[in-house]
Amino acid sequence: MLLILSIHYNQAYFDFRFPLLRYACYPTGMTAIHRKNGPWGNVKSLLPLVVRLALAAVYIYAGVGKLMDIEAFARVVEEYRILPQPLPALVALVLPLVEVVAGAALVFNVRGSLTAITGMTVLFMGVLAYAIAAGLTIGDCGCFEPGELPEGVEDGSMLKTAFWRDAGLLLGCLYLYWSGRSDSNVMSCQEIEETV
Repeated sequence: MLLILSIHYNQAYFDFRFPLLRYACYPTGMTAIHRKNGPWGNVKSLLPLVVRLALAAVYIYAGVGKLMDIEAFARVVEEYRILPQPLPALVALVLPLVEVVAGAALVFNVRGSLTAITGMTVLFMGVLAYAIAAGLTIGDCGCFEPGELPEGVEDGSMLKTAFWRDAGLLLGCLYLYWSGRSDSNVMSCQEIEETV
């Protein structure tokens, strides 16, 4: 069902031309996709969605890749020398499942999914920082599917690359938190009606 909105940006409200629109707003509590900051508002409202789906895709891809070869991922976890036996095998099974579930939940914006993704990102950065500081020369950081890597990464340089990549993911998480707190720029259907 298509609803046609005639938007007047200079007056910052929707021109309700169809009674059906009012019916669509209130039963679902839907918030009108309209920003108070002008014609670029609709474009800006899509950016959090793009970032959220990108983060979800990264975590789903990473989790599925690890689940494809749990034994290889367990060997990578052991190389960090943080967990005693038999915890690396348990982590190698549970962590990818958590990544996939959290990523899938983030696709649908389930409450708590962004917190889980942010927590895992901070955890991964902490583990990588520890490995770099300890001078570990791990070729495969275990971030995605375990397997053979190109030559020349056995010097630990992959850990630094992975750390900065995770820093980029963390920035995406922080942006989503910020954009969630900036929803005061979005006018609800009731606010729009009051301005008419």
